[in-house]
Amino acid sequence: MFSLSKHCLRRSGQWIRSYSTEKAVFLDQKQLEALEELQSIAMTEIPVPSSVAEPVVRSSPEAAFGRKRIGAVSLPRPLIQGIAELIEENDKRLIRTDALRLYESLRSTSRIPTHLPDYDNGSSSSSSSSHGKSKKRQAAYQEPHTLAYGPRESIAYAAGVLPSTYAATMNVLAEISHRIADFAPKSILDFGTGPGTALWAAQEVFSDLQSYVGVDLSEDMLNIAERLQANLSPYANMEFKRYLGAVVPNAPKPDLVVSAFTIGDLPSQALQRSIVDQLWEHAGDILVLVDRGTPIGFSNIARARQWILDQHKDDVHVVAPCPHDRPCPLLYSPDARPDAFWCHFSQRVQRPPFLMKTKHSKFNLEDSKYAYVVLRRGSRSKAESSHDDLPEAAYTWPRLIQPPLKKHGHVVMDVCAKEGEIQRMVIPKSQGKIPYRDARKAAWGDLFPHPSKNKVVTRVSKGVSDNDRVVNSDGVVKVE
Repeated sequence: MFSLSKHCLRRSGQWIRSYSTEKAVFLDQKQLEALEELQSIAMTEIPVPSSVAEPVVRSSPEAAFGRKRIGAVSLPRPLIQGIAELIEENDKRLIRTDALRLYESLRSTSRIPTHLPDYDNGSSSSSSSSHGKSKKRQAAYQEPHTLAYGPRESIAYAAGVLPSTYAATMNVLAEISHRIADFAPKSILDFGTGPGTALWAAQEVFSDLQSYVGVDLSEDMLNIAERLQANLSPYANMEFKRYLGAVVPNAPKPDLVVSAFTIGDLPSQALQRSIVDQLWEHAGDILVLVDRGTPIGFSNIARARQWILDQHKDDVHVVAPCPHDRPCPLLYSPDARPDAFWCHFSQRVQRPPFLMKTKHSKFNLEDSKYAYVVLRRGSRSKAESSHDDLPEAAYTWPRLIQPPLKKHGHVVMDVCAKEGEIQRMVIPKSQGKIPYRDARKAAWGDLFPHPSKNKVVTRVSKGVSDNDRVVNSDGVVKVE
């Protein structure tokens, strides 16, 4: 049965009548009862299978705890504003020129010093192509040189280098805060503070800091540090000085001592060792050493690490990045090639506007490469099982020293293992959902809590410290 319904619409001042059809359905008593029964069944709660009700397992809490990445780091707004004001007061073109000189100096000192071969030996047997390549290599070679930080260089450093050093230091301090939850330093000493980079990063990570001391040889750097710190925390208890004083007996020591991107600027290994020893004597709890992520920067950190471990075996252990206290295999192993394979990590930083203008870049992101070590007083934790307390168990988990290779059905990872070796682990899909997913999501620098299902392959053997090396008459290195 159909019925017609009338609708009146008003358009342009006129009433328009339209018709629409609607179907009317008549049901008897039985059909109405059947419809009510269907409605009651539909309203009944249908039980959900237990397999669907269970939460989906993504990754293990161990893998989440061992994650090192913190995303792109951005500088504090007061710091950006302070550097921008400093740039506005000076010649921008001159700052750009001085920044280029800084970059050239950093590139020239990035490789381990080696003797430059005599490419142009005048041999008539050499082909023209090889002669051309030799000329290019000779032209690309830069004599290693460093710059003294005067007033111009100090401003150029703040405008062109500071963001990357800040990001690397921020990552290391954030890892300490994450790994050691009960570490709440009250005082900090920053050796080689420059414009106060590590002090800014420490203020972002640790909220209980009350005393700040920055040491730098350059008076111009300290002037910039004092000016910028006044914008950040004008009422903080901060002191800047040019020299590292002697340790006073029975006097309180700083809970945290940091030296970021400073060891590599020291002219000799003897001076480096002397400074590292003094920094360890000043450290009340934790010492952090950071350097550039270059072969020479890694070598500086590895040597400093070994110096402290050799002298204070029973009163020091490595918190990060190494899962062991043995000599670094990438520097002290007979298989080591530190100029080709070295331990370093990367942290992304968001370029502030002044850095993009200094570098004449359109990209607002860059990656800061760095090498580091975190040393703490006391003996190393003995917990090895993932079922134990995570902060304790993480001391023995291997760390990825390169980005993992994600293949079809398995993941290949090169790690620094607790045995003191560089090992290659393979995590196949057949090992289980959680280990395989953790391996797929693992990133460069993370701690990996799962053992390898397959047999691990030793890429670099254990390191041998200088104290244990013995060279026989044939020039063969043996271990005592």
